[in-house]
Amino acid sequence: APNPSWLTPISSYFGDAAELAPRGSLLAPTLIHGAGLAVCWLAGALAAKMYERDAFTVKQEVEEQSSLQRRRSATGILDEIGRYDKILVRLFQAGAFASGILIVSTQMDLLLEFKGYVQYGESAETDLRLLVGTVEVINDIFWEALVIGSWRIIHANFMSSPDNRLKR
Repeated sequence: APNPSWLTPISSYFGDAAELAPRGSLLAPTLIHGAGLAVCWLAGALAAKMYERDAFTVKQEVEEQSSLQRRRSATGILDEIGRYDKILVRLFQAGAFASGILIVSTQMDLLLEFKGYVQYGESAETDLRLLVGTVEVINDIFWEALVIGSWRIIHANFMSSPDNRLKR
């Protein structure tokens, strides 16, 4: 599999004198790519109002069932998931907005790279670049959703405990 298009070492800009490139020549491109993803997800979080208390507070249980009985029944699992409804809805809204920004920015990057509209089938070069770009977008969306979604749920559990809310 080819390297991602954004992972071009700094040494490639030095031409034949690659030994002049500093150590860690892959660090800068990785940080730049990560910053771009962070901007997309920050915009998504702001659009979905993820800063409001409802977006990271788990609903409290109203039943007085034991946790063992609740885990054994199918409705108990649905009730448990239902406690996270607002968190999950806001998470999906933020993710959809961030994914849209990432897709549009990737389209703009390809438009500027090829100096015009391109599509599959024009040439082997454009097909490879479009395929790499498609795979990159899919991977970025999947891994960012997995990491940020996991963090949001863990953070919501942590902040929903009365002891943890009082600590600052």
